[in-house]
Amino acid sequence: MVLDTIRQHLRHADLAKLLRYAVASGLNVVVGQVLLFGAQTVLEWPAVTSNVAAVCLGTVPAYLVARYWVWQKRGTNHLTREVLPFWILALAGFVLSTGAVWIVERRWGPPPVVINLTNLVAYGFVWVAKFLVLERLFAMDEGITDEPLDALVDDMLHPRHD
Repeated sequence: MVLDTIRQHLRHADLAKLLRYAVASGLNVVVGQVLLFGAQTVLEWPAVTSNVAAVCLGTVPAYLVARYWVWQKRGTNHLTREVLPFWILALAGFVLSTGAVWIVERRWGPPPVVINLTNLVAYGFVWVAKFLVLERLFAMDEGITDEPLDALVDDMLHPRHD
């Protein structure tokens, strides 16, 4: 009975979107973890500074992938309905991960790989909430294109001035 209810709510399109979100999140995690590890090991920055840099640099491509590929949005980016909520959610993940990284670094002084795992676990808590909020915001009023890469290219070459 519960499974039937879940299946009814997860239409094929919703499941495909959730799968795209999971793949995009996985890619974002890889980018963020590489940036975090590189800042700690190559640049020899402290863990918190490395985390700040990784989050700041990783959020821009994360937004673009979410908007154009996960939710297949076209048209103008909406500051209050898309950009700001995305950055607020990124900030929530940042605050949680930076706090966790700071505590772990101060308490145990672990190697960089433990800092990366701490960062990963902290972001995991934000993942589901972020999907639900973005689903509600990005699903508002605009249609979905079947070709998200075409939408991205179209928007870059022919920006709309609504």
